[in-house]
Amino acid sequence: MSPGVRRLVLFDIDGTLVLTGRAGVRGMNAAFERLYRRTNALDGIEIAGRTDRAIVADVLARMDMQPDDRLLTVVRDAYLEDLRTEIRRPVEHWSGVLPGVTGVLDSLATRDDVAIGLLTGNFEGGAAIKLGHFDLWTRFRFGAFGDHHVNRRDLVPVAMAQASELGLPPLAPTNVIVIGDTPLDVDCAAAHGARAIGVATGPFSAAELEAAGADFVVETLEEALEIDRWIG
Repeated sequence: MSPGVRRLVLFDIDGTLVLTGRAGVRGMNAAFERLYRRTNALDGIEIAGRTDRAIVADVLARMDMQPDDRLLTVVRDAYLEDLRTEIRRPVEHWSGVLPGVTGVLDSLATRDDVAIGLLTGNFEGGAAIKLGHFDLWTRFRFGAFGDHHVNRRDLVPVAMAQASELGLPPLAPTNVIVIGDTPLDVDCAAAHGARAIGVATGPFSAAELEAAGADFVVETLEEALEIDRWIG
């Protein structure tokens, strides 16, 4: 990693980089049904912007089961197995790389002053399956994932520490930019003094992301030039 890096840009996955045709929901539901005969386990559970660990913990608690590390690991491993199947399944929901993603990643990759990583609520294995399916996984050398944290706010310091381990110079939080499609992406950045770019390709509008406090809002990542300039 270049010692000249002065900006850390962290991307969310679902609704920001890709849509998977709801493969994650189907995979999680399939895992709970297979393990505990609980159908549609995620019905009524808040999903957008939350970590997989938090989602699984909520479902287990609703089933009167203690969401300890052992059970969370059991569900996670079952979910990853089902996700590998579901992400390849043809469904009516749209699945693919979102508009502008390749362009903005290409643009940022040419900059010596920027390092790009992931900040996602997905389990790391789930992130690898989803992005690998769309040939995007190798674009990112580091990231913070939802395996060990319930609160998304906890992921910003994790991503910064991961970047530091790869040789990135120490950075102030104001030089960290989180790009995501939900108010929780915005919130996790603001909680640490980082900045947030909201992208309205998920369930929230540009107005809602702006109201949540995003520092910069775009309709899609096709606005790569504006994003590149704003980061600079």
